[in-house]
Amino acid sequence: MHIFLATCGSRGDVQPMLALCLALQSSGHDVMLAGPPEKEAWAKKLGCPYTRLGKDVTAFVDNLEDAVSFKTGIKFISFVRREIITQFEILPELIRNADLIIASSLVFALSSIAEAKSIPYRYIAFTPQILPSREHPFPGIQFQRLPRWCNKLSWDMARTGDKFNLTLLINKGRKKIGLNPIKDAWAHILGKNTIIAADKQIARIPCDIKKKTTQTGYMHLELPEKNLPGLDNFIDAGSPPIFAGFGSMPKKDQARNIPLLVEAARMVKKRIVIAKFWEGFSKFSKSDDVFFIQKYPHLKLFSKMSVVIHHGGAGTTATCAACGVPQIIVPHILDQFYHGQQVYLSHLGAKPIWRSKLTLGKLVSALNYCLYNDKIQKTVKACANSINREKNLKLTIKNLTG
Repeated sequence: MHIFLATCGSRGDVQPMLALCLALQSSGHDVMLAGPPEKEAWAKKLGCPYTRLGKDVTAFVDNLEDAVSFKTGIKFISFVRREIITQFEILPELIRNADLIIASSLVFALSSIAEAKSIPYRYIAFTPQILPSREHPFPGIQFQRLPRWCNKLSWDMARTGDKFNLTLLINKGRKKIGLNPIKDAWAHILGKNTIIAADKQIARIPCDIKKKTTQTGYMHLELPEKNLPGLDNFIDAGSPPIFAGFGSMPKKDQARNIPLLVEAARMVKKRIVIAKFWEGFSKFSKSDDVFFIQKYPHLKLFSKMSVVIHHGGAGTTATCAACGVPQIIVPHILDQFYHGQQVYLSHLGAKPIWRSKLTLGKLVSALNYCLYNDKIQKTVKACANSINREKNLKLTIKNLTG
């Protein structure tokens, strides 16, 4: 079967689709993954057929002054709109020989193009929050403990707003390829039988979802071992350290948090490993209790940590759960707030600390909660034992091609 996959976003949006693409290829299918241009070399190095789609997402994020502001929100919406226009222009040629089309993340034009070409289409989401429900708010809403009627209202308002933004833009693209307009772009993008590639141990599909969906579990990419003797020596030199990293956040945002992270680790008498996404040195680079790493596979690292502090992306949240390590989520945007609340409710970590409310006292309190709470320690270990990464991928493939 000729299968075309497409994604748009940060590493967290590309990595699970890369895992799926490689698994489909191993199952004997002819595959092609389209995604951000800056991920091409990485994907091809892993043996994944890859083609460029859209602009450099990493460069866009790195150039942002602040992850959370009105100005950033406008820039993000403009970026997504340009990507959709590009998708309508480029994708028709790329999918011409496909027997099955799979979209994820910000690839919002593909459902219409698949319809025009009469090719079967599926959408893969990495969180249940993507589904309109009374059980959770629209991803743009930070508050996660709203009454059910407020959650519904947030989705109704988003749908109304989309009529003048997403739906209007997609209908312009549909008109150019000879399709009739649609009333609800989001429902059209999700398509029939949406796959939710997220672990039930973290969050399940809400009971009020009427449309057909299948939850298969998160799709982990098994990356090769990375030889880093300095890290191994650091880990072996004492009790398990803390890990901290904020993934696809702007570099300036990440750098600002370093002093607070180091001080919090020292207050709980722990060493710390920090993911470094910027070039140059830090004033802590020569500290005996701090170790900086770049692009190190999380699956190889997290099980050696005592606690993981992160932004709450779907992939990092799932990896913490699979590795059996407590987590503290500091959400910045979108579904990160949802993941933070679900981790807390599932007893897999501390109560999330909003980025705007992050203080030394709150972080130290959360660290102590994760380090010394027996229920958290038992739950994360049981969760890791119950997650079968290989089974997740096989279930996804079966649902797509069976």
